[in-house]
Amino acid sequence: MTVGNPDRDALRLDLARIAIAPGDLQERAAAVLAAVGRVLPYDAAWLAVRDPEGRRHIPLATAGHAEPLRQYFQTPEADAEVEQLGLHRSRPPMLASEIPVPLSELHAWADHLLPAGFRGGLAAGLFTPAGRHVGFLSLLTEDSTQLSRTHLAAVAAVTEVVAHGLDRAREIAASARIVNAASAGVVLTRGGDPLPLPGLPDHRLLAPGAPILAAAAQELADSDTYITFLAPTIATGDDGLVRVTALDCARPTLDHLRAAVLLSPPGDLHGLTTLDLRVLGHLAAGATRTLDIAAALQVGERTVADAIRATLLALGASDLTAATVHALRIGLRIPPQLAAPTGATPGPGRRS
Repeated sequence: MTVGNPDRDALRLDLARIAIAPGDLQERAAAVLAAVGRVLPYDAAWLAVRDPEGRRHIPLATAGHAEPLRQYFQTPEADAEVEQLGLHRSRPPMLASEIPVPLSELHAWADHLLPAGFRGGLAAGLFTPAGRHVGFLSLLTEDSTQLSRTHLAAVAAVTEVVAHGLDRAREIAASARIVNAASAGVVLTRGGDPLPLPGLPDHRLLAPGAPILAAAAQELADSDTYITFLAPTIATGDDGLVRVTALDCARPTLDHLRAAVLLSPPGDLHGLTTLDLRVLGHLAAGATRTLDIAAALQVGERTVADAIRATLLALGASDLTAATVHALRIGLRIPPQLAAPTGATPGPGRRS
């Protein structure tokens, strides 16, 4: 390990190569620690992702005697102490010697690191360019003077590169490319919050608390791959509808990222009206009585019966079950939770 001035440019280039290298997160994380260890002194190192919703830290790679850090981050006090030190916010890395309270008063040091023989260290939050907290890099030394501000500056110069390499949103974005003509998208968290999806803009229909996100989360709970459906929009064009596709990307043991939710043009509606698609949405959700569907949509029972007949004809289906299965498979439906009452207004397409 280098004990003098680290070569920041060489380290940054090495880490940038790792960020785009094939392999899983754990492999990239191990490569990051190896690269850091070639230019920075440490006796133990820890690289982890943070799940802010679960308030937990999941290690991706460790080096040296890092078990004390693993034990510490399994405690409920760990995340609270991270916030106490301000390390959950975008800020420069911090040397242990610069922590504004004695190390013996911190749970991490008093109960785990000092008893293990560590006297110095460095902690760096890993943040994307957009400011999203991805995880942590921690270096520990037995000599309290071994890490200096020169080393601190070297780490500060590369944390964004490390965060980029460990940001699972990039992998989710790569999977999302299978959706043709997607015009907007977000990453949906386990708690229902939308985060930026690299490579695509966000959209008002995908804003926090949007019904589309709630519908996608609800339907993904019953699916282990993907779901697709149609949603109304007040925007002009596309017949007032947009296609929603949600790809399940959850890794519950790793982080809080749940799915990619994408918007694209509605595609071929087979001549069906918005009302027809809402009726199909109720059928796909398990409704069996036209009376119940009519009440939910605030239309007459005959109107629902007409919509069902039109749907059978448009889809060339022999019966209602076949039509519903087909509609589910290709997403030719508007889920009930997105279907505001229509009155007797027919929607785009066929006119009554």
